[in-house]
Amino acid sequence: MMTEVVTLDVEKGKELGLREADLVLLTETGLPRSAGGHFSTDIPDGPLGLFAVVPLAEGNHGLIVGGPHQDGDMVFFLDVDKGAVVLVDLDGGDEGLKFEVVNTSLASFAEFVQRLGAYADAPPAERPADDKARLAEIAASLERLDPEAFRHPHCWWAMVVARHRRAAARRERERAPAASHAEAFDRALDRLEEKGWRHVTGEEFASATGEWGLLALPPDFTDAFAADGTLLRDVDVRWRGGLASELQSAFAWEGLVLRVPEEEPEDDPEDFEAAMDRLMAAAHGPTEPGEGTVTCLAADEPSDLCRILRAFELLAAKGYVAEPALWPTTSGCWERVAERSQDTEALKAVFWNTQSHDSAFDVRGDLVDQLHLGWAGDPEEIGAALADAGLAVQVPQDEGTTFILDPA
Repeated sequence: MMTEVVTLDVEKGKELGLREADLVLLTETGLPRSAGGHFSTDIPDGPLGLFAVVPLAEGNHGLIVGGPHQDGDMVFFLDVDKGAVVLVDLDGGDEGLKFEVVNTSLASFAEFVQRLGAYADAPPAERPADDKARLAEIAASLERLDPEAFRHPHCWWAMVVARHRRAAARRERERAPAASHAEAFDRALDRLEEKGWRHVTGEEFASATGEWGLLALPPDFTDAFAADGTLLRDVDVRWRGGLASELQSAFAWEGLVLRVPEEEPEDDPEDFEAAMDRLMAAAHGPTEPGEGTVTCLAADEPSDLCRILRAFELLAAKGYVAEPALWPTTSGCWERVAERSQDTEALKAVFWNTQSHDSAFDVRGDLVDQLHLGWAGDPEEIGAALADAGLAVQVPQDEGTTFILDPA
């Protein structure tokens, strides 16, 4: 099927003084009307409508060539003099307009739009792994074409690729369990990426001391896996700016046991300032990024956390919002349940908060104290799923009481 394209009037392009290559691309080749959910020329008319001309510094001009979406809150424009394509966020709030050079040339921009649009608009492959491989090939070729577009993970096109990769990873997880420890390890990293964590090199980890959500693996971590994907030895993962409970849960979803650091001793109970710091951190998150090292254990028996999440997986398939260590506070957990629920009038959920996680589990994810689960839905259905996973369950007698999981 032919892609519908839009073109610029030749005389307007010449009057603007477009470069020859840009003039040909816009007036003859054209741009797609829409592509992959990340580019559209169907943006609102007006001063910033399609092919509108906006003044830039020193007599230069920008030519609006489309936007990521049809709402017009963000638009792409071609810097006529420099030839680069810039994304401007028109709804930057108190910070005003936000600008980002997304491509160093219009030709590169058009190639990115076309190739990623074709990927996104194509029917999913039968095997999600094939989509991941195809996307990786596309991303690698685009990075060779315009390295600046991938200079940082938060660049526009890097985030577009990451979004497509996460979608393929989710479909892969839904299709079948991981076939090996190596695949499970990769899937755990995918889960963390979906939550905003970023895998960086050791050098970047050492220098980015104020950043959040960083993961650094040993350079030789792949040597820890046999040819068949079996994990032969422990793998350390350094982290900064997040919660160890989130890391432990991501690996447990994939059946892997992650050992987290021992909890530090509580501060002096009479130290009011330390107590207030803990309270504020629980409610709003810490003010400084914490860091540490967690270890994925080889040849270890599944933890209680792994067993609980097997039950959660079954409940999620039945429409429950089933999440471990969902938020530091219970009230915050319920807010996130409401955000994720398709039917807010008939909530179905089961979860615990991060404070409960830290007190109920030991360093490898086995229960050492009672774990209280917030819930909504059918208590018999929830209780049966937890019991089938081999857990000692106290089923609530009414909606105002939590489920309780007891240590073995």
